[in-house]
Amino acid sequence: MSTETTEATRIEELAGRYSDAWNSQDLDAIMNLHTDDCVFVAHAEGTSPAEGSEAVREAFAGYLALLPDINFAERALRIGEDHWVAESTMTGTLAGSLELEGERLGSSGTRVEVACVDVIEVRDGLVARKHTYLDTLAMQRQLGAAR
Repeated sequence: MSTETTEATRIEELAGRYSDAWNSQDLDAIMNLHTDDCVFVAHAEGTSPAEGSEAVREAFAGYLALLPDINFAERALRIGEDHWVAESTMTGTLAGSLELEGERLGSSGTRVEVACVDVIEVRDGLVARKHTYLDTLAMQRQLGAAR
């Protein structure tokens, strides 16, 4: 087995553990798979990158509090030598309302289902950077945005 194949296998296994941790809503398990200097970027209007494990933990805790049953159903997984890209359908039920661009959307019990793409950079066998792209327009429509 070549070194490249071995690394791809390791990254694929990490991707599986990461997905399982998110789908179990286990913040500690999620964070145990990140580097101390990790960065999380949610590519949505009005969000700033979370830098460092404490800030990333806080950001993830916010998502888990908002969508306590969050789930990512994988549609495609692409593995590279130091990254993976996961296409999924993110579903969840709001535990409250969501503030987006100064507007309160949805309410407790509102269900969302949107396309999601995660681009994950790996360093030393851990997640170093996570870029998340959601179909925010579809989410806004599902939450009752006036647009």
